[in-house]
This record gives sequence, structure tokens and C-alpha cells, in this order.
Amino acid sequence: MSDPSDAPVVVITGASSGLGRALARRLVAKGLRVIGISRQPDGRDNQITDGLGSLFTGFAGDVADAAQMRLIAAEVEARIGPVAILINNAATYERGDFLCTPAEEICRHIEVNLCGQINAASAFLPAMVDRGHGRIVNITSFAGGDPLPGSLGYSVSKAGTRSFSKALAVELAGRLPGIVVTEWAPDMMATHIGRPDGVDPDRVAQLGVALALNADPALHGATFLQDQQILPRRSLRRRLKDLLLLKRPVRPLRLIPDQTPPGGTR
Repeated sequence: MSDPSDAPVVVITGASSGLGRALARRLVAKGLRVIGISRQPDGRDNQITDGLGSLFTGFAGDVADAAQMRLIAAEVEARIGPVAILINNAATYERGDFLCTPAEEICRHIEVNLCGQINAASAFLPAMVDRGHGRIVNITSFAGGDPLPGSLGYSVSKAGTRSFSKALAVELAGRLPGIVVTEWAPDMMATHIGRPDGVDPDRVAQLGVALALNADPALHGATFLQDQQILPRRSLRRRLKDLLLLKRPVRPLRLIPDQTPPGGTR
């Protein structure tokens, strides 16, 4: 049996509930060491770790605090080991009419949802760069391109995460081919920031695990909506050129859900 201390380390932000917790359960079941970061205002760290076993380690931290993220990254590297995968999942979603919502509440969405991804990537990426390999999955939302009424703060912040993921991929492309960055916009889920009739987060996590564990360089800069890759638009000129050159159209990739039974308890 392999030594658990040799298993790859995965960091998940927003790991105490919803999709983050479902991802943690499935990754633990596959034998990976999982670091869950979650903001616990009442200090109940055990809420993050309950039922997930010895392969899971919880850290209380606010992704909106860049200094906190750097401290957690340093402690994880020193205490647990090098981080192979970062899943930027933490998000907040408070609905409200823009005309009745204080600007501070709108900006809080940006601080957590957008700046949180920037802070986590900034904290964990340098060690990946030093080793020459790593995997980052930035979780975004369709709301970033198709805003919903009463969700201005969330929609604006998620538009930012989409741009951040693409920009980060461009920054790293070519010079750091061993680091693969992908954007993923999952389906709307039955969580506290989703809707009651949404998809079970555990089903969605099957796709997330499959994506996070796939470090194929072809996924660098790719965007997935639910289980299907969204290909960038091609200009008419490009399409005509491909037609003249008899190039076959590129087919979007599809995620195959991971079938490993989840570990821990819900």
C-alpha cells in the first residue's frame, strides 16, 4: 500500500460546504491529501474537518485577505507538502436590488469571488513555478456572461474571475508549460448560494474531480461549461481558411464524471 504522505496535495477554497465539501470528499476517497480553506467567523474549525478523515486538513482563512493566504500557503508547504492542485472555489452570493444595496456589499462580492481567486493563486503558484508543474482550476459562473436580476455584485465578480482565468493562462503559456490553468463554470446547484431545485453538488463534484486530476496541456486556457468545453469563436476569415485547407473542425472536449465513491459523511 502506498504511503499517504506521498499522495498529491490538493487545496480547495470554500471547502466547508456545497461544492467545495463535495470535491473534498471525492478527492479524499481517491487517496489524495486535501487542504480545505474556509472562512469560519465563529471559529468552529471542526466544521471543516468533520467526517473527512486523516487525509483532510482544514484551515480557517478568508480568501479576501492576501496576507492570510500567504501564511496558509507557507504552512501547508512546510507542514504537509508541495501543493499539486489548487481549486479556486470560494464564493459569496447575496441577492439584492442594486438601488437598495450598499456599495460595500457589492464590493464584498468582488473581494471574495474575484480577489479571493487572485490571492489564492498568488499564494500557491510560486511554489508550483519553482517545481515546474501544477494544476489550477478556477471556478466561475455563467452569470459572469449572462447576469441575473438582483445579482449585480455576484455577476460582476464572476465576470472578473472569467477574465482572470484567461489572463493567468496567457501569462503562463509558453514559459511554464507544466502548469495548466482551466476555467470551469458548473451547473447551478442545490446549495446556499444556488437554488433548491439545483443539481446535487456531489454529482457536479464528479466532473470537478475529473477536470482537476487531468493536467493535459491541451486544457491550458480552456473553458468548460458544466461538462463541455466552450471553444473560442473563430472569425469568418479563419473558418474559410480552414475550409480551403481541408482542416477538420476542432471538437470540444467532454468531461467524463469520476466514478469513485465519495469518502466521509455529508
